[in-house]
Amino acid sequence: MLARFWWRRYRFWVRLLTAAAAAAAIGLVVAAWVPGARAAILGAAVTAVATTAVLGVQAQWRRRSDVINSLPVALEIASSRGGFPLVRDVSDAVAAGVHPAAVLEVAGEADRVPPYITRDFEPELHAALRRDGFTLLAGESTAGKTRAAFEAMRLLCGGCRFVAPSSREALPGVLPSLDEAGDYVVWLDDLERFLGPGGLTLSVLHRLLSPPVRTVVLATMRSHEYDRYRDRLEGEMAGAERDVWREGRAVLRQAQVIYVNRRWTAQETIRVQAHASDRRLAQALASADRFGIAESLAAGPELAEAWRYAWTPGHHPRGAALIAAAVGARKAGYHRPLPQAVLERMHEAYLAQRGGSDLRPESLREAMQWALAPTFPGGANSLLIGSAEDGYLAFDYLIDLPGSGTMPDASWSALLEHASGYEAYMLANLALTEGRHDQAIRGYLRGAEAGNPIAEAMLGDLGTPVHPAPESLERAQQYLSQLRHELGSNHAQSLGAEQCVVMLTMQSGRHAEALTLAQDLVARGEPILGSGHRTVLALKHNIAWCTYALGDVDDGLRKLDSAVEECSRTLGPRNTTTVARRIGIVRMLTEAGRIDAARERLAALETDYSDFPPGHIVMIDLQKAANSIYNRERLTDT
Repeated sequence: MLARFWWRRYRFWVRLLTAAAAAAAIGLVVAAWVPGARAAILGAAVTAVATTAVLGVQAQWRRRSDVINSLPVALEIASSRGGFPLVRDVSDAVAAGVHPAAVLEVAGEADRVPPYITRDFEPELHAALRRDGFTLLAGESTAGKTRAAFEAMRLLCGGCRFVAPSSREALPGVLPSLDEAGDYVVWLDDLERFLGPGGLTLSVLHRLLSPPVRTVVLATMRSHEYDRYRDRLEGEMAGAERDVWREGRAVLRQAQVIYVNRRWTAQETIRVQAHASDRRLAQALASADRFGIAESLAAGPELAEAWRYAWTPGHHPRGAALIAAAVGARKAGYHRPLPQAVLERMHEAYLAQRGGSDLRPESLREAMQWALAPTFPGGANSLLIGSAEDGYLAFDYLIDLPGSGTMPDASWSALLEHASGYEAYMLANLALTEGRHDQAIRGYLRGAEAGNPIAEAMLGDLGTPVHPAPESLERAQQYLSQLRHELGSNHAQSLGAEQCVVMLTMQSGRHAEALTLAQDLVARGEPILGSGHRTVLALKHNIAWCTYALGDVDDGLRKLDSAVEECSRTLGPRNTTTVARRIGIVRMLTEAGRIDAARERLAALETDYSDFPPGHIVMIDLQKAANSIYNRERLTDT
C-alpha cells in the first residue's frame, strides 16, 4: 500500500529523471567507446530519443495539469487548492446535498442541520462501505437517505478523498485524476442526475472501481426514479430510449441497494426523543405519526421559500393568500381543518392586503392545486394538507415562521363565525392580546353564548357583561366542579377555572370572600404552575384589588404596584395585560378622589404608549381613563 502511494504521487518525476539519466548514461558510453563521426551520429540519435521521452513526459504533465485546473469547475465541493478534499474536511452537510432544516442560532452561528439520529439500517450501510464497491440508498423523497450516507461516509471513510461531480457531464472529466495518491469516495447524491450518455455508464463505473485505486461509489436515489428501472417497464420503451434505459438498469444492478423508509421505526423515534431539546426535532417528533422525521425536518425550508415566492405578481398570489389564511387560523389557535368555503372567505382580505388585482392572481382552482401539490414528488407534505371532504390545514412548519403579519379584520370575522364557542373564546384571547378590542368582545360573546363561564368573566372584566355577575358566577362554579371531577383539582385548567370563580366573585361585590379564595388558590397554585404563570399573576392582582376594595387603600396600592411590576417583568411592559392593570390603578385612584395621583400616572402611561395606533385597546382605555378623571374633576367642582 505504501509503495503504491509513493508511486502514484511521484511517478511523473521518476519517469522524467529516468529519461534524463538514461540519456546521460548512453551519452557517456558513446563518448567512451565509439570513435569520431559515429559518436556524433549516435549522440544526436540518443539526444533525439531522450528529448522525445522528456517531451512525452512533459505532455503527460501538461494534460495532468489541465485536468487538475479544471477540477474546481467539475466538482461540487473542492479543497482550498482546487482538488479533492478529504472526507473528514467536508463538514457542510447542506453543501453535500442534505436538505437544510429550520435555522437555529448556536454559539452565534446559524445551525441548519439538527443532530443526527442513528437509523436502523446503518449496520447494513456500514458493512457495505467497508467492502468498498457501489452502494445505493434508495427511498422516498426526504426519507433521510443523504444524511445517513453523509454521516456513514464521515464515520468510516474520513481519510479518503471526496469526489462530488457537479453534473453528469463532469463525471468522466474527474476520472483521470482518480489515480492520484489516496483512496476515494465518489459521491453521487440523486443518482438519476448522473445516469445516461456522457455520465455514469457501466464502463465508467468499472473504471471507477478498478484497481489499483480503492474507490467507494456512494449514491442516493429517489424510489420513484429507482422504480423507473424495473424490468416490467422495458416493454414500454423502444429504440434509443430503451438503450439508455438498459444502460441505466445495468449500472443499478451493480449496486448494493439499501432501502430507506420515509416513516421512521419505533426504535428510531425513541432515539429522537433523546434530542428533543432541539425544537426542530421536537416539532418533527410531534408529527411522527403522519410524516417521517426527516421529511418534516427537510420540507420546511422549501415550503417557506415556495410560499414567499408565490406572492410574486403573476405566480401564485392567490395560493399564497390561501396559505396565509390557513396559517393565520393556526396561529390564532384554530387547529381544526378549515372548510374550503371558510378558507376562501378568509383569503380575500389577505390578498387585498398584499395588492389584490395588481398581483394578477390566478384562479381559485389553480391556487388550490398549487397549494396542495407535494413539495417533493411522492412526498406526503404540501403547503396545505387535507381534502375538500375533510377540510384544510396549513403545514405545521409554517406556523412558526416570523413575519407572517396579523390577520385582517375581515378574516377574523369569517373565522369567528365558523368557530365553536370554545374556539371563539381562544380567538378572543389572542384578539385581546393584539389589541383588537371589538374582535375580542365578539369572540367572548360567542364563547359566552356557548356557555363558557370564563368568557363571561372576561366580558365582565372588559366592562361589557353579558349576564349579571352572580348568574355568571354560578355557571363558573359548575364548570369548575366539572373540571375537578374530570381532571383533578391541581390540573392547570382546573386552577384557571378556579381563578375565574375568584374574578366573578369580585365582580359580584363579594370582595372579602374573593380575597380568601384568591389567597388560598395562590398558595396552592404557585408551586404547581410557577410564579410566572398567568393564573398566578392574575391571582396576585386579584388579592391586591380586593385589599384596596376592602378599605386598606395604601396597602392595596402597594400590592397593586407590586403585582403590576411582577407582571411587567414576566410578560413585558408592553403586554396588554400589563398595560390594562396599570390603567386599572388610574381608575381606582380616580374613584378614590386621588385626582393628582391619577393624573400623574395617566401622563406616564400616555408617554410610555404614545406609539400605539389610535384604534388599539390601550389607546381606547387610556381615553376612557382620561374621561373619568375629567368627569370626576367636574363633579368635585360642582
